[in-house]
Amino acid sequence: MDVSAGATETDTETPPESECLGEDDLDYSATKEKLQARMEDIRSTIQEMIRENESVPEIERLELKEFNVDDERQKMHDAALEEEVSMVRDRIEMEILERCYKCDLIKRECWDSLKVKDRAVKAFHTDHEVTNYPLKERPQSELDALQKVEETRKAELARAQEKGGDEDDFLESQNAVASSYSAELGLLHPYLYDQFNLHTTEQKLNQIVMLQDVIYRIKVSLNTQFDKVYKQKVQEISRVKERNKQVKELLDELEVVEELWVPALNDREVPERVFVVDDSEIEAEKYLTPEEEKEEERKRLEEQKRLAAKSDDVRERALDDMMDGVLEVKKDSLLKAEVPQPEFVVAKPNNQWTDEEKKQFKEYEKKVKELDTEKEKYRKSLETEIKGFQKITKEATDRFDEGLKRLFEMKIKSDMAICQEELKIKTLNYSVLMEEVMRNEEIELAQKLKEMSARRKKMGEELRKFEKEVEAFHESYDNIVADDKVQDKDFRKEFSNLHKAHVDQLYKLFKRRPRGHKKNAMEELDSLRSMPEGLNLPVWEKFCQIRRTKIDTEHKIKSSAAALADMQATLVKKREEDETAEEEIKHFTTELEKMREDKKNFLTDITVQFLLKQGQVEVTNTDLIPDYSESLLLHRGKVEELNHTIRTLGDQKIAVMVQTKDFRKGIIQVEWDNTMRRMQIEDLKSKERDIQKMRLTEDHKEYLKTDTDRVCKQALSVKETQALQLKNYQKDVKYRKQKIRHLQARAAMKEQKNVTLDKQVQDMHVVVSQMRHIYEASATEANEAANTEQRYQEVLLVQRLKDTARFQMEKLAFLSAEAQHLRMRNVPSLVQIKYN
Repeated sequence: MDVSAGATETDTETPPESECLGEDDLDYSATKEKLQARMEDIRSTIQEMIRENESVPEIERLELKEFNVDDERQKMHDAALEEEVSMVRDRIEMEILERCYKCDLIKRECWDSLKVKDRAVKAFHTDHEVTNYPLKERPQSELDALQKVEETRKAELARAQEKGGDEDDFLESQNAVASSYSAELGLLHPYLYDQFNLHTTEQKLNQIVMLQDVIYRIKVSLNTQFDKVYKQKVQEISRVKERNKQVKELLDELEVVEELWVPALNDREVPERVFVVDDSEIEAEKYLTPEEEKEEERKRLEEQKRLAAKSDDVRERALDDMMDGVLEVKKDSLLKAEVPQPEFVVAKPNNQWTDEEKKQFKEYEKKVKELDTEKEKYRKSLETEIKGFQKITKEATDRFDEGLKRLFEMKIKSDMAICQEELKIKTLNYSVLMEEVMRNEEIELAQKLKEMSARRKKMGEELRKFEKEVEAFHESYDNIVADDKVQDKDFRKEFSNLHKAHVDQLYKLFKRRPRGHKKNAMEELDSLRSMPEGLNLPVWEKFCQIRRTKIDTEHKIKSSAAALADMQATLVKKREEDETAEEEIKHFTTELEKMREDKKNFLTDITVQFLLKQGQVEVTNTDLIPDYSESLLLHRGKVEELNHTIRTLGDQKIAVMVQTKDFRKGIIQVEWDNTMRRMQIEDLKSKERDIQKMRLTEDHKEYLKTDTDRVCKQALSVKETQALQLKNYQKDVKYRKQKIRHLQARAAMKEQKNVTLDKQVQDMHVVVSQMRHIYEASATEANEAANTEQRYQEVLLVQRLKDTARFQMEKLAFLSAEAQHLRMRNVPSLVQIKYN
């Protein structure tokens, strides 16, 4: 450790003077200041020496440890630093070990446990990407459960077939009620229950297991297609790189600098990169121990030797000499080739050139121009080849993006199918859970009802027993009250031998009662001082005995009445409790029946999932989610049957309406005819009246007679004329038919000649083609001129034959038109006949 460092550390460790000075140190402050100033001088001196040491030659330079003032303190300081470094190193190593353990744990749980790793495939020209489904290895318990369910379903279907059923009747009819897109994907489990037959808990649990298998199959199917697309992209990237390599060679040959598009897989497509740390990702400088530095230096020297040996490879140089750089020369020979310039062009000016030199210069310019033309053609061919490679790359990547789009559509449909199957599973789990809850509630209600029934039975027995006790106690109370009344009634009889005045006086004393019923008060009442005058002692004692009996009886009556009231109150309370228990029993019974009814409805009212096409849901959408609470699911066949009935009735109604319209139209027509007939009758009657009023002269009568003869003569003349014209017409038709047959015969001959000429033309074409092939195969410069005239004559002959055939076709068409015209002229016209 150098002195400057030690001095700096002393300053940093020593607190300011104002903080460390106490009351006892005030006397030594001057001494301390002197020592600090001296230490500053020593530090400055040593630092100056260190600077001078750095400027001297290396052979004269001292080591820094030579400037240490206190070696012991330096060693202590180094030991403390080493201990602190060791502690920090141990702490960092523990943190690294802890993080490595956590990393290994997370990797084992979230990565190594995956049979299919989570990865994506990204399009080449868009940000569109498709991910696969990460899958874990299916546990053996799940496979065993699936096998057990399949065996159970096979047994159920076998039993159904034995009973006369069809196996297809027990499989889910996906065509009738499509519940998910699994049917479209062709991944349905063959033993799935029909949704309408899921009633028991075991069936629902089996259905859940099979639906989970369907979900797994969907994921596996999508992953299979995903792997194909992923491999296709990897192959396409390798092809693009290979084409880019060729394009790079062509660009180098053209001396064009252009950045090529190089596709690569990203981290989502290669998730294993997460576990690989590149050196470029580490920002901190790597620390190497001395041993590691030596190893790195050794590797660097070996690499240098290897590169030097490779650069001096005799075999490579021999091969290059043998090939004479033909590959590179072949590339450079066209674009970099130059026509050597004649020496006289540089040696002397052009006005001193001889005729021979001028001729050589013209040849040189011609060669330069030809070479430039060849270079341009070669450059265009290279550019065309580059564009072809780029076009192939673009088409291939576009095709891959289209395939990825189809995979994305399949992924969307698979996601929908998985969500639909998961919705089925959740619905079945909810159904099983609700069934379990209802079963537990039913058991709880049945247990409560049983306990309440037993309690009410016990309460009923206690109530009946208590009623008997109350009835017996009430009879005892009535007897006591009757005895009391008898005592009161028999009092005068007991003293019937006494004077009435004494009896009345004793009766008053008999009715007197002591206050509080104290014993002293009774003794005072029974004392001789209270005895009436003139009454002997035996009578008084008897009276006192009867009065005491009466008072005891009254006490018994009061106590019995209180006890009877308590017992009756208790009886009323017990009866109320009995009624309450009975009401609770009725309530539990009602609740139990309602629970069983709800359970029955829940088990029979099955939740069915199905897909609806657009237009099949006739529900008003008030919100984003339609409200199906008041909806009714109808079978399509029923709706179509109802629509057919409606259409049939509508057609019948329309037919009746048409009949009614036609009938009414007929009535209107008859009415119109009747009206027309009546009007005609009126017109005829009017004409008849006019004719009757007319006056005919003799001339009129004579004219009428002659007119009749004239009409007969004209009719006869017309008949003769018609017969003559008909005869002439038949002759003309016969002549025209003969002429038509003649023309048809000539047309047939012409057609036969045309067919012959067509065959000749075809033969001529064959001959010309054969001659052309023969000429192309064996033509030479010697006979080229002779064969040219022959080919020319053959071409003229073919042209003349074509012209002749075309002329004859036109003539044949003209003759056919003329025959048609003559045929039309021979057809009689009714208008002309009528006119004639």
